Amino acid sequence: MRNKRIMIIGAGRSGKSSLGRWLDQQDWFPGAARGENPDSWNRRTPTLVYRGAVIEAPGAYLESPWMRHHLIAAAQDACCVLMLADSTGKREIYPPGFARVFPCTVLGVVTKCDLTASDGRRMEACFKQLARAGIRNPFLRTSILDQTGLKALGREVKGCLEAAGIKEKAE
Repeated sequence: MRNKRIMIIGAGRSGKSSLGRWLDQQDWFPGAARGENPDSWNRRTPTLVYRGAVIEAPGAYLESPWMRHHLIAAAQDACCVLMLADSTGKREIYPPGFARVFPCTVLGVVTKCDLTASDGRRMEACFKQLARAGIRNPFLRTSILDQTGLKALGREVKGCLEAAGIKEKAE
């Protein structure tokens, strides 16, 4: 049986690598590659990348309709999919009902909330985008810079790991 991972998808420059790096550094996260070269997270992601316990998908796979089947296939190795909506982004990236094609739990995550905290319309647009994609509330608001919502995201990811029968990393 393959190791299940957390898959992160979203538009280009939506914060996938930053969120993946944060997840991979958590002590409770099984399979994390903390000994890995940190510079490997600083490059643009040209293809599906398996880093530690995270599958990071390039934004181009989501933005190109003929590449989305690669995301669906890669999700077979995932216990959870994080679908990111960038609060600073201007366009809708997910097709309607896209979250329903995944065989595992899908969490909606709004990133870069520190940059748009005062703009309720941007948050509402992100929530509507995730809802149209087929994700149920609650949507998680996060910011890597000021650590907003990361504890809540960690709790949700732990729940996904437990639901998939994956034990937390031994202390």
